[in-house]
Amino acid sequence: MKKTQNGATLLEVLVALLLFAFGILGLLGMQAVASQMTGEAKYRAEAAMYADQLISQMWTDDTAALAAQYDSTMGGAKFVAWRNQIQAAGTGLPGATGTNEPVVSIDANNVVTVTISWQAPTDVAPHHHVVVAQIRK
Repeated sequence: MKKTQNGATLLEVLVALLLFAFGILGLLGMQAVASQMTGEAKYRAEAAMYADQLISQMWTDDTAALAAQYDSTMGGAKFVAWRNQIQAAGTGLPGATGTNEPVVSIDANNVVTVTISWQAPTDVAPHHHVVVAQIRK
């Protein structure tokens, strides 16, 4: 009596479908991570732009009045206007309020440290961008 194999082709097709499904799931996972990284890069670029904007404004102002106008502990008018721009709904950085509020410190040698923090709704911890510059005239 002769025995034949039946269903080998069906088994090969099922294995191929399984491999194809794993490949598609891998591509979807990569797409999700790429989308998340794009959002993080966007926020980091915005933070760098805001810090550069403030430091550029400091370069044009009188160096004797930098601390009074820009130091966050003194609550200078120019710092408050800049902070409000960062925290503006829809145009600023997400979660840049409360403990993540921007901080600007200026020492006696006019070394400026700008720290901008943000936290997107999906982030577990806040992100920080720190820029240090010395303002001289």
